[in-house]
Amino acid sequence: MLDLAHLESLVEVLFRHDAIMHACAIDVSREDDPCIDQHKAQQCDGMTKHLTCEHHANLVREVWDLRQVLEGMSRQLYIQCVMMKELVRIASEEIVLYFAQRRPRELAEFELTIDAKDPCRITSQENWWHETLAVWLESASRREPFIFIEDAGFNYKYFDRSFAVTKEMWFPDRPPEMMKGPDLRKMMTERMAFVDSRSETLIQAVDILTSFLRRLLAKEITGDDVSKALGRLQICWRRKTQSLRIVTLSRQAGSRSDLGNALRVMTSAARAMLKPERTR
Repeated sequence: MLDLAHLESLVEVLFRHDAIMHACAIDVSREDDPCIDQHKAQQCDGMTKHLTCEHHANLVREVWDLRQVLEGMSRQLYIQCVMMKELVRIASEEIVLYFAQRRPRELAEFELTIDAKDPCRITSQENWWHETLAVWLESASRREPFIFIEDAGFNYKYFDRSFAVTKEMWFPDRPPEMMKGPDLRKMMTERMAFVDSRSETLIQAVDILTSFLRRLLAKEITGDDVSKALGRLQICWRRKTQSLRIVTLSRQAGSRSDLGNALRVMTSAARAMLKPERTR
């Protein structure tokens, strides 16, 4: 098993190349099965409740097909879908803010490389996630729009050139509106690949980071050194939050107050979202 020295060496290499780690975690042992089922049922209902006879028959059929896949998804796979969607949402927003201040050319392209469940084929769950990710994120952005800061210190030229779009948005409760924003389908799914981790060095690096993070959250390893190492790859905004999000699908699950110290140590070691000259 890899030890702290291995982790610190890996983090040092990734840090020098400006790698950023985002993570979403859930304590499944605290989740309530009926609440998870209810969460999934609400997502299923939300997919089809606004379909009407005004929508094209092909669209209606495709949406119902996607709903049926979701309905048949196991709790484990459903939780994974929810967590991955939330991870992509957080990471994409914060990466844009971070690199718009430092290396804006990096924002001209986005690639998502995902550890495949089956190296020989894309599973039905992976295909479902690929088809619905942009739609989910667009729906979430109506409630929580992506943060863009209008300031000379944030350069969105390359991002806008690749992804900015103005299109008519449909709403169930009011007339359509023309809105500006990123083309999430182009940004998220056009260059998405499911790969065999045995042939991808960066996926293997992510596996190592994930393993240490899981062991830390499960208290299989203790002490601040692991938290500090992992924190170096995270982004902290205003010293209040870090890019590790603890998620729950069950109201009964409660918060993990016992993780407070680990989260504080990670936050103290994280890179600042804003460049130093902008915090003065």
